[in-house]
Amino acid sequence: MDPTAQTLDALYAIGHRLIGQDRCRDALSLFHTMLLVEPRDERGWLALASCHEKLDEPEKAIALCELASSACEGKALRCAVALARLHKTRGDDDEAAATYEEAARIADVLDEPEMATLIAAEMAAS
Repeated sequence: MDPTAQTLDALYAIGHRLIGQDRCRDALSLFHTMLLVEPRDERGWLALASCHEKLDEPEKAIALCELASSACEGKALRCAVALARLHKTRGDDDEAAATYEEAARIADVLDEPEMATLIAAEMAAS
C-alpha cells in the first residue's frame, strides 16, 4: 500500500474513533486533513458532513455533500445518499426525491447494485 493511502486510512480510522467518543470537533481536523491530502476521497467528505450533522449543523453537512459531487468527479455516491437523507430529515421532500434519483443514477453508473437496492428502498419509504 502506498504511503498516501496509508495516511488516509489512518486519518479516517482515528477520526471515526473520535466520533465514537463524541469528540466530533476533534475529528473535524482529521477529516479536513484527509481532504487536503486527497480531495477525491469521498470518505473524507462523508465523515466531515457526518460530524457537522452530529453537531446540529445541517447546513454545513448539506454544503459538504454537495461539494463532494464536484470534488469526487460525480462519483460521490454515499454523499448523494447522505444528502438525500439530510433533505428528507429537513422536510425538503422534493429535493430529497431529486437527490435520491441522482444517487440511483450514480449507483447505476458505478455498478453498485447493493447501493441501488438501498436507494430504491429509501425512495419507496418516502
